[in-house]
Amino acid sequence: MGAGEFLTGHFKSFYSKHTASVPAVGSREFGIGEFGKKISRRHISFASDSELNSFLHERSPLFISYSTAYYERPASSPMSSKGFLGADIVYEFDADDVKTECKQEHDSWSCPKCGAEGKGAIDACPTCGAHVKKDEWYCPSCLEETKKQTFRLINFLENDFSLGGEISVNFSGNAGYHIHLRGDAVRSLNKEARIELLDYLTAKDMDFSKLGFAESGKSGKMFLCPFEAETSGWGKRLLSSLIKLLEEGDVEKIAAFGAITNKKAKDLIENKKLVLKTIREKGILFSIAGRKNTQFWESVLSHLVNESALDVDRQTSADINKIIRVPETLHGGTGLLAKNVSIDALKEFKPLRDSVVFSDSRVKVFINKSPKFYLKGNEFGPFENEEVELPLYAAIYLVARRSADLAGV
Repeated sequence: MGAGEFLTGHFKSFYSKHTASVPAVGSREFGIGEFGKKISRRHISFASDSELNSFLHERSPLFISYSTAYYERPASSPMSSKGFLGADIVYEFDADDVKTECKQEHDSWSCPKCGAEGKGAIDACPTCGAHVKKDEWYCPSCLEETKKQTFRLINFLENDFSLGGEISVNFSGNAGYHIHLRGDAVRSLNKEARIELLDYLTAKDMDFSKLGFAESGKSGKMFLCPFEAETSGWGKRLLSSLIKLLEEGDVEKIAAFGAITNKKAKDLIENKKLVLKTIREKGILFSIAGRKNTQFWESVLSHLVNESALDVDRQTSADINKIIRVPETLHGGTGLLAKNVSIDALKEFKPLRDSVVFSDSRVKVFINKSPKFYLKGNEFGPFENEEVELPLYAAIYLVARRSADLAGV
């Protein structure tokens, strides 16, 4: 039995007992994939959830995705013939885009040009400079960092745009989270408006003066800030972050953010009560001796922006013709469920535990290479060129990743 047949059989068993549901299913385009290929066929449509689930039961594709867009004729090809009606927005956060120290432990790379290899996450071979082949894995730590990005986005959408009731979140089944934004407020937005929203979330081309952070007068001796009651959005977010930074009084952090000496940062913190009072009551940021206020405060604000801005996958968010994994279906590269998670349950959600759907029955596999990995609260590996008996869910995970084969095949 080959890997694809092995996976398909178990996916079929899963879909015989579980169902998926897609909002406005009859207006969506679907695409399916096979072992090693996420999209092998597109321009598929289903008239109902029942028809979709019958397809999943009978065909059991390893990947199934659906359009963020709504169409009059979703199965038509080319794209221009579908009759575009509007589209949801989907924001995507993946652990491979988040810089975490754990990548040095579980990721590895190899150079197809010179044969060099090593551990960690890099793009170019340090020996010859060629583009490397990456072997990326995901652990509880890096997925937790990805979840933090998800919460930050939800905060933006709820507080800056009042869109909380339109948000749906699901684990991608592999590396992170998909945040679906639906409803009339977003459905009619054109591509330009979606990019403008994306620019806001990522703080692209941030203009501090438009937020109320600016020099006063020609001399530039005073640097103003907005009053909390008179600002919102990014202005309020930055003001709150700035006040928190000063209240915490981390001298080294302030010195680094503002490109000043520790002594000058210490002098500022020693006057913290007066500094905060001046901010809150007069809307003025304290002067820094021997340093132009504008340079110091804009440098601090820039670092605070970087801490709050989101690193969103721009292509997924702006592309109105994008198709993305159907929630509550299996990911053909891991065997994990692309599980819907309520915002209330998201904090306690553990993707490598709660998205495991297959049993503990034992399967023998030959593992080419894998670092230590975690599933269903258990730790496995590391392994290299060895035959191992594993729980079915772990065997499916490795086979789907193409890191292992069925033993004896």
